[in-house]
Amino acid sequence: MTFTEIFGIVMIALGAVLVVLDFLAYAKKKLTDGLGLIWLVFAALLVGAGIAFLVAKQALLMVLLILMVVLVLFLFGISQVVSELVMKNRELAMQVSLLNQENESILQELEQMKETGQDE
Repeated sequence: MTFTEIFGIVMIALGAVLVVLDFLAYAKKKLTDGLGLIWLVFAALLVGAGIAFLVAKQALLMVLLILMVVLVLFLFGISQVVSELVMKNRELAMQVSLLNQENESILQELEQMKETGQDE
């Protein structure tokens, strides 16, 4: 088995691992819908590139694909962090909205208490 064949198999395996990571991150709410879909498509392209690499067996492709693998893993980590921040931002916005509603109801109760206290 040559190095190019091994590298093609590694590319296919990396694509499969990326699919699993994508589903796990999405299930744990660490990845948004859109980014999860993008990573799924990219993993499928990575598997396709691995198959093409097994067929092509060219050295230039090998270097480019190694760089692509490193870039993919880096970008996946970044997108996961960004997705978590987006989801936390949404949650915080909902909590702020609830706090504002609670604050308004407390202020209304205070006004009612002042009005009833002044009438007596």
